[in-house]
Amino acid sequence: MSENLISILRGAVSGALLGLCAASAAAAADYPKPGQKLTVVVPWDAGGGVDVSMRLLQPALAKELGMPVQIVNMPGGGSQAGLTRCMAAAPDGYTLCATSLPSTNLTYLIPERKAPYKRESFVPVATFAFEFGSILVTKDSPYKTVSDLVDDARKQPGKIRIGNAGRYTNAHIDLLSFERATGVSVAPVFFSGGAPGVTALLGHHIEALSSTPSNYMGQYKSGDVRVLAVMADEPSALLPGVPTFASAGYKVNGFTTRTLSLPPGVPADIAAKVEGAIRRAVNTPEFQRQLAGLGAEFRYMDGAQSADLWKRTDADLTALLAREAK
Repeated sequence: MSENLISILRGAVSGALLGLCAASAAAAADYPKPGQKLTVVVPWDAGGGVDVSMRLLQPALAKELGMPVQIVNMPGGGSQAGLTRCMAAAPDGYTLCATSLPSTNLTYLIPERKAPYKRESFVPVATFAFEFGSILVTKDSPYKTVSDLVDDARKQPGKIRIGNAGRYTNAHIDLLSFERATGVSVAPVFFSGGAPGVTALLGHHIEALSSTPSNYMGQYKSGDVRVLAVMADEPSALLPGVPTFASAGYKVNGFTTRTLSLPPGVPADIAAKVEGAIRRAVNTPEFQRQLAGLGAEFRYMDGAQSADLWKRTDADLTALLAREAK
């Protein structure tokens, strides 16, 4: 992602506990109604990064809202099946959609995907976690720094094989951002998810991999892979000692979020009540510790901040896709 997103990311609350806001006086008095439950639609398979983080949130959110919360996985069409389902839900506040920037944006920004929804179909309520993009290599790789990789890529345009989780996935977008920021051209290798890419890297079938920490934390902790740099504005607490791309002189910021959205038309006072419940649910040291164990960093954005990030992500992706089409 481009530099115009960095100031927004810096505005996200991280590390320390959030200051809790008083309950809104305008909160819907009869929400939730007795016997109702909240459905969180996850448009990806069970066991993935988004799914696991939503299940981590589930019990705390149920407690804060005072009603059961169920997670429903609806994969298919690169997440479009689930996104279509939850955005067509009744605007009563009982359906939340697990969205992930920039993956969700790409479903409607790429015309060939023919998504039956658009940006206005999503009303972000809160973002509670980020995973930042990174480039990693094997422990025995000749590339010791990201500058080593860039220098070699300049000598061999289009030759260095760098894997990612699939065409137009977050990891592919991060790789496009890497090429744009460094001015190099590499040979992208597309896999069907993050795990196959890690396997290919360890097998020396590719020279490097674009990925996020949840896909390789085990191999990172064991020392089997080396992370050259992280695509964040500041070093990651999850990857101690790993430099940022900015510290090497490259302005690149890549991420994937854990964002919850409502369908359009939900009354503002109900949306505010849901946002307050999410805020309180994630505002505990134990939740943040477990989130870090999943490879995600706690950074909180409310609905307005999430919408601003969404808007700027759309603009940046549009520029990246236009560059890729040339």
